[in-house]
Amino acid sequence: MDTIPAAQAVETLIHEYYKLVFHTIYGLTNNWEESQDLTQDTFHQALKGIDAARASSGGHFHAKAWLLRIALNTVRMQRRRRALFSFIPFSSMHEKRQQEGSERNVARDEMVQAQAAPVQPGGYGTANNEDPAEAIAEQDAVQRTMALLPEPLRICLLFSIVGGLSTAEIADMLDLKEAAVRQRLVRARKQFQQLYSQQSGEELVDAAPPLATSSLLQQQSDGQDRKQRNAPKDTHRRLSLANQAPSIGSGYA
Repeated sequence: MDTIPAAQAVETLIHEYYKLVFHTIYGLTNNWEESQDLTQDTFHQALKGIDAARASSGGHFHAKAWLLRIALNTVRMQRRRRALFSFIPFSSMHEKRQQEGSERNVARDEMVQAQAAPVQPGGYGTANNEDPAEAIAEQDAVQRTMALLPEPLRICLLFSIVGGLSTAEIADMLDLKEAAVRQRLVRARKQFQQLYSQQSGEELVDAAPPLATSSLLQQQSDGQDRKQRNAPKDTHRRLSLANQAPSIGSGYA
């Protein structure tokens, strides 16, 4: 990974970590289409910065943690742009740009459909639910619960459960002490359990609450992983970086 060309290295990262990055971003945005766009933006930023990251790592390049840091920054940058845009007065120039952007989006959507882009799964936790109605209800409850968690807790929980990062890795990414990360994880699991019970009308607390929380969130990834394993092989072709320009609105200073 440290010596192969940048484009080839990022192509490898796409195949290894696409689902991980997407699930993390989706947990932060709660928006399926936006998460697909931001996942693409994350890998385009990775292409721009991988040479510098590998050079500065001193031979200890941790790709997964590096990608998740980019994903988090990409989400935050999108929110800053949206907040800034909300203060810009509506004008004819803005209207024209919106129209041009809509035309580009239509063309992009047609391309995505033609290349069999991933679709939203029927529900999280379907592995243990044979009843589709129960699976959908569980999906809704999990996603609503995640959206209700304060963002600092949500980020730690996503990095721990979905990303599989250690406490030390999360602390390094967020510039926190390990004790602070552990405290956030305890609070996140506790609040998730309480909020999930309110959303679903079911008691989640059992003899091992953290495991119950982890199981539900892991099913979130597993359900989509099964969906993508059954998808056509060209699912990620639109993310090929060798000959593809960054997606609309993905540039950063």
